[in-house]
Amino acid sequence: MREYHKIETLFERDADFRVTSVLKRQVFADIAKWIVTEKVDGTNIRVSKVRGEPLVKVGGRTDKAQTPADLVNLLHTMFTPEKMDGLFTEDSSPVARITLFGEGYGAGIQKGGHYRPDKSFILFDVLIEVGEESWWQDDAVVTDFAARLGCDRVPILGEWVFGEIVERVKAGVVGKLAPDYLAEGIVARTREPLFDSRGRRLILKLKTQDFIGGKM
Repeated sequence: MREYHKIETLFERDADFRVTSVLKRQVFADIAKWIVTEKVDGTNIRVSKVRGEPLVKVGGRTDKAQTPADLVNLLHTMFTPEKMDGLFTEDSSPVARITLFGEGYGAGIQKGGHYRPDKSFILFDVLIEVGEESWWQDDAVVTDFAARLGCDRVPILGEWVFGEIVERVKAGVVGKLAPDYLAEGIVARTREPLFDSRGRRLILKLKTQDFIGGKM
């Protein structure tokens, strides 16, 4: 099961781990518009299913990550083999794999009690693989899969020009999941997946706490 790639923070940090004004990757500024989503304070979750195989695999950010047993049980209830198989189309390869990437969130996970009073899963990305080939799915597919599976998806805050990202996070972005709180931050990616010379997807994050004293 594929691990989710690292999301680069926008700025470099100094020796005291404080955010500087130096971009970590200059290419970020070369892209005019970004699709911006709310960053959720949770624990990374992967849910994966190969077409025709009987098992749904559930894991954390890495294969060694420990996921709370009650959350694992919940995920197996939410994402049954029948539901996952329903995501494949009739012409899908018999060895196609769908992997859902999301966050376990809610009460008892990080500081997620302001999101909801229980634990759940929220989807932020979908990868479809066939052999050595893979395709990151667009927002329409992510939204559709979440609806068909009966789970939440991370809120899309809008399409922002590059300069807006810093300005808005500095000012404090109010979260859509918990409107009485500032969002943990944002994650931004390109409308169509773009990759650097090492094959890494161009995607960035920026945390509210880097600019506003105190956490949520």
